Amino acid sequence: MTTPHAVPITVPATKKMLMLQQNGGANGYLQHNLIGSGFQGPDIMLRIKMCLKSGIESEIDWALVTLSQISCTSPSLVNLEKSRIIGDELINFFKKPFQILVEDKTMNITPDIMSRCLDSLLTLRNLAQDLINQQWLSQSKTLKRYLIDAMKFYIYWFYSAKDKSQSLRAYHDQFREGLNYVIDILDPLSCYYVDNTKNDPLFNQLLVLLNSSDDKYLLIGIIKSLTHLLFLKKGDSESEKEKDDGEKEENEVLTTKCIDALEDAHLSKILNYLLVGDNDLVFVSLSFIKEYLLSEAIHPSSNHSISESQSLRLAKLLQLHSSKAGAQILMKTLPSLIISGLPLISPADVSSMPAPTLSKRSQYVSVPSVLPDLSKQLYDIIVRFPEPLRATTWLRCCYEPFSGPQTTDPHPESSDTIPGEVTQISLWKAYEKQFEEVWQSSKNQPNLEFPPLLPAVDFIKNVSSAFPNSEAMVVNIPSENPDQPSKKKFIIKGIQPRQFVVNIDVGNYEALKRNPLSSSDPNSESNPDVFDLPVGHVDIDKFRHSIDYVNDIILSSSLKKDSKSVSAINLLSHDILSYIIQVLFRRRDSKYLQDIFRVYNYWLPEMLYANPSLLDAGFIELDWLAFLL
Repeated sequence: MTTPHAVPITVPATKKMLMLQQNGGANGYLQHNLIGSGFQGPDIMLRIKMCLKSGIESEIDWALVTLSQISCTSPSLVNLEKSRIIGDELINFFKKPFQILVEDKTMNITPDIMSRCLDSLLTLRNLAQDLINQQWLSQSKTLKRYLIDAMKFYIYWFYSAKDKSQSLRAYHDQFREGLNYVIDILDPLSCYYVDNTKNDPLFNQLLVLLNSSDDKYLLIGIIKSLTHLLFLKKGDSESEKEKDDGEKEENEVLTTKCIDALEDAHLSKILNYLLVGDNDLVFVSLSFIKEYLLSEAIHPSSNHSISESQSLRLAKLLQLHSSKAGAQILMKTLPSLIISGLPLISPADVSSMPAPTLSKRSQYVSVPSVLPDLSKQLYDIIVRFPEPLRATTWLRCCYEPFSGPQTTDPHPESSDTIPGEVTQISLWKAYEKQFEEVWQSSKNQPNLEFPPLLPAVDFIKNVSSAFPNSEAMVVNIPSENPDQPSKKKFIIKGIQPRQFVVNIDVGNYEALKRNPLSSSDPNSESNPDVFDLPVGHVDIDKFRHSIDYVNDIILSSSLKKDSKSVSAINLLSHDILSYIIQVLFRRRDSKYLQDIFRVYNYWLPEMLYANPSLLDAGFIELDWLAFLL
């Protein structure tokens, strides 16, 4: 029988070592003398630079693909300020197909050119999210110019072209991907393009795209970029105010800002997005509206006044001199957006006026002979309570305290329907029957789901805890036969079965409330005869309890502007509406706006009643309510 022996398995990690041992002489000692042994080679960024400089297509393709991967996983490795060649080459490969399109040589565009263009765009898109690279890219006039050219072509291709070039149809999906990358690049870079004129090509191309596209992803990036392009340099408004009144008209035209390029169609489209139930679109639309309204750029029709310029733009946004559709949209949506997503109490959960409870005009209401059963919902809650809380809660829900005068009639031997009294044995039997499921299931083994029942003795002792005005008593019942001794009847005095089961809150309240008829003398002034109460007399104590209960619900909602539940949409909506009301609603000709505000926001007083913290936290201003009257 042959002895098994181990057979070595050659894997890539050991194959190289075996070859070195075979070629290096005795036991591979000469392997250390091989040229290049132990040298790691150039670092990845240096190799990428050399590949981009080499002009070899395979090396360039490797460098661009590697750059796109690094920009996704480790963007901090690429610093365009220190490696300008990478930024320049990325821009060159991105702009190449658009240079060919400008020269009208579409046949020269190849799949390799488009692939490198997209790889470069993706890398630029990822690098533009880094602050240092943003600053470098924003200073590149070449990049900005070709981003505009790229947008012009994409707009033509997707929204204008009727007869598309057959040679370019194969790149339709790549053009769609490229348009998304271009908008993503413009989103952060547009923050650096300030003081743009009315004829700014980038701003106007974005407006064309805004009117043409219905793609949510594109629209969000477009509106954000438009908002950024409205920015002015710090102190620009002061320089506008100091202009000489005699400045030439043509010079004033040159200094007109891009904000005046916005037309009614552009503003209407952005306003309409407030009606869409999409938080991303609503947020960017609100940001744009706020920047548009508060811009300090001087309006051409104003007398170099910032406040007058802002009033003119507000009137244009609200379309006060035409259809007033903008005013209706803002008056309808802004109050709703102010409270959207906040943890509020619905007005339907808070009754405007608690239903009054009438006082009992007689304490001698017939006592039910059958104890009412708990509802399934209430039973499922109480059965899981630990003892003695379960026994106490059950007693208060099924029994009520009795405070009227006790009967002086002799106690029947087997009667449990005397007002204000129950026998101890009937009380225990009723409790045991109600929770039969608990003690039946725990006969053989302990029931882990439900705690065991309270023993009978402890249960009877607990009655006085459940109803402080009750007491356990022993009553002597005279025997019909004078020769026999009287019998004893064990009762609980001061409680009686309810007509209907009540919920836990009502049961606790009635069991522990102060008894107004506590005097033992029914004729005393402090204890008037219940028959003297007028018909419809309201039980004041119960009414106040109901009021307190409603107030507790209302005051349980507490909001602050710095809480986590508050979103930017809430704050932006408040700022815009507050500005509109402050500027326009105080004017004499604002009655139409006030009427619109009143029509669309009829629900607001009820919401404030249920959530007064909206006023306390400043989400809703107190003076707004005057326009609802």
